[in-house]
Amino acid sequence: MYHRRKRKCRVCEQKLTLDYKRPAELKQFMNRLGKILPKRATRLCAKHQRALALQINRARKIALLPYVGEREPMKMRR
Repeated sequence: MYHRRKRKCRVCEQKLTLDYKRPAELKQFMNRLGKILPKRATRLCAKHQRALALQINRARKIALLPYVGEREPMKMRR
């Protein structure tokens, strides 16, 4: 039947280096609440997803990235 095309890892394909000293580059792999996006959303291979998590945590520890992002104001329910 149909052959599913294998997805390419963005880091492998573009020869990027994930570094905690570049928080703007790491922010694209986080949602607005500050959580690390899953592998299926970032389209990284397992090796680079682990490296990404390590670099984001390093950047958080030296306060280059926030642990928690901006929250929406709570809506009052009635």
